[in-house]
Amino acid sequence: MNEMGVIQEFFNNREIAIGIWVIIGLAVILPTKPARQFIKTAIPILFCKKFVIFYIVFLSFLGLVLFALNWAGLWDLTLLKDTVFWVLFVELPLFAKAIEKADGGRFFSKLIRENVAIVVAIEFFVGFWTFSLITEIILIPLTVLISVLQVLAGQDKKHRSVKRFFDGLLVLWGIILLINAIYSLIHAPNQFLSFDTLKSLLLPLVLLVFNLPVVYGLALYNTYEQIFIRIKGSKSEQKKMKWQVIRFSGINLSKVSAIRKSLPNTIVCCRTSNDLQINLKKLARRLDLQIGENYMKRSRYYVLACIAGLILSFIGLIGANSDVSLKDLVTLNFVFDIPRIKEILTNIFSTMIVFSATLFFFAIGFAKKQREDVSQIKKYALYELLLSVKMQHSQLVDYPPIDEPADLFCAYVHNVYEVRAACDKVLAAYENLLTTWEQETLKNLQHSAMVLSEDFGISAENFREYSATQFCNFYDEKVRTAPQNEKINVFTHKIKTDIEKYSKHIEQFCEDFKHYY
Repeated sequence: MNEMGVIQEFFNNREIAIGIWVIIGLAVILPTKPARQFIKTAIPILFCKKFVIFYIVFLSFLGLVLFALNWAGLWDLTLLKDTVFWVLFVELPLFAKAIEKADGGRFFSKLIRENVAIVVAIEFFVGFWTFSLITEIILIPLTVLISVLQVLAGQDKKHRSVKRFFDGLLVLWGIILLINAIYSLIHAPNQFLSFDTLKSLLLPLVLLVFNLPVVYGLALYNTYEQIFIRIKGSKSEQKKMKWQVIRFSGINLSKVSAIRKSLPNTIVCCRTSNDLQINLKKLARRLDLQIGENYMKRSRYYVLACIAGLILSFIGLIGANSDVSLKDLVTLNFVFDIPRIKEILTNIFSTMIVFSATLFFFAIGFAKKQREDVSQIKKYALYELLLSVKMQHSQLVDYPPIDEPADLFCAYVHNVYEVRAACDKVLAAYENLLTTWEQETLKNLQHSAMVLSEDFGISAENFREYSATQFCNFYDEKVRTAPQNEKINVFTHKIKTDIEKYSKHIEQFCEDFKHYY
């Protein structure tokens, strides 16, 4: 009993229940032959030389961050558990995500926005209180089972009512958790409203911000690695070409990613450093013409410069009028000397801070004006595309009507050709107006629309000649002649799979371009 009390001092009942079920699951899975084979394969990969070096760099950097936070009074051993959980369930998956998707500043700004969203605070509030250990042990597998069944039920149109039932159960469970949290807050407000709770809430965001250099460095190294393995030629030429790439990009992830995305035109076709130099100059000229990527650079620079000016001015103000240590300065543990403040306000604050603040508001207004200007231009250039995607988005359905060709024609066939044509037009005429991430979103949509339209087997020039009735006859003939077994028709299965991918890209486009609607 005492041992359980010690455990409950460090872990809440929900964490203990999850740990118990994880141990049970591992005890069942690990003795199996597939699990042993997976471990034998994974361990050499996870502990190869490059990974070990990265682990050392990451843990060393994390140790320095925790030491600095502890020195400033923002971290102590009571937060060790939360820190370990953050590393295992946030930072490690983030490394994988960075390797796969990080290609510029938008990835990192989006990452920070996701971690300061109101939903994060709600999840923390709801998860702060738990039920009894026995209740949690029962509820954890039950919740997992309902979630799995809900996902499986969503795979087939025939199970739509079952999916709605499980959706309702999950919503009900969320309401119960929220009510329990509100009830606990009312009856024990001091337990939640404390500085320690605030530190626990802000810890993930603080650790994320301070560890962004490691994530950025990993993404940068991975991108360079993808480029270097494609460099061909003699050893001496390869070395020169690698240094050329480094000098061209430096630590600018956007530039390195631009080279990676244009490998056939920059790296693959080169055998000498002279060839690469010519191609990099062409790439540099193309990047300079990217209006969508470069138009906001000046306003961003103004905003960042003003923020830096405000911070430095404020630190200088405090440091000049108060005999305090650096630690007291960081933790705001100091007392102002009023006579000195008046003098400094006259000579420093009234000039540097007011000037920086004025420029800051000007920079924000300038950035807003630039954003509005370029948005108006993009709205005009993308009008047909925005309209066709909006039309398609309004007709998306949860379950593609692959067995009802008339509905399929109205909901998808006509729209997919319109979307494809609009994508082709924008990328041919207005690509330089788009930012890198907008180009990527648009190219993904273009590709999925092209694949789906080719699945139907109707050329882009001839699809307008088909009426709904003609398409039904054409579609039925394709289904009849396609290879199939007792359960799967190859033609309809591919149509369904590609419609799902196409629908995801439509959703992604609407999310990324929502400010243009």
